[in-house]
Amino acid sequence: MKYNLKKYGQYKNDIFNKLDFPFKKGKNILDVGCGDFSDARIFYEYFGLEVYGIDIYEHDNKDNSLFLEFRKANIFEIPYPDNYFDYVFIHDVLHHIDEKNQEFEKHITGIRELKRVVKKDGTIIVIEGNRFNPLFYPHMVIMRRHNHWRQKYFKKVISCVFSKVDFKYFESHLYPKKCFKFWKIYEFIMEKISPNKFLAYNVAIIRK
Repeated sequence: MKYNLKKYGQYKNDIFNKLDFPFKKGKNILDVGCGDFSDARIFYEYFGLEVYGIDIYEHDNKDNSLFLEFRKANIFEIPYPDNYFDYVFIHDVLHHIDEKNQEFEKHITGIRELKRVVKKDGTIIVIEGNRFNPLFYPHMVIMRRHNHWRQKYFKKVISCVFSKVDFKYFESHLYPKKCFKFWKIYEFIMEKISPNKFLAYNVAIIRK
């Protein structure tokens, strides 16, 4: 399938097209770590979902997010009942759980909470930056101090909680407009010849 999300920017358009997930209009979704509501807005405006969001911070543009129900909360105590959501979406959040110490048990606890709130036959979508991607490692890990997970660890944590998982991997970045075609060639080459363990994003599509 092909989504036309260019109005939301090159990066969002690429991410959702490479995710290639068939969201069903009218279903509800929880955006965990919803940040500036940019993903949540796409779920509401483009996919026609009923959108809920949680984050440990209230973003400055919260007053412009009347399209979703927002609650200030963390992944360890999601303030919704068991089996409540058709979809749970979490994008570049898991590595921030206990970012300083990176305790395995805390990671597992957070992921189990995602499992608790998704409906039977619902879907959890996890998108996480890959630590050893050639662009992410110098920029995000070294310069910006993000403690992105290794692909092997990502798969281990997810597989400890879930058995029905489809893993996929792709290359996607916010590219500067100058030399855009060059970066798209780089992306194409990476996806064709690079081992999965070096691609930018680790994705888990989980069915409860």
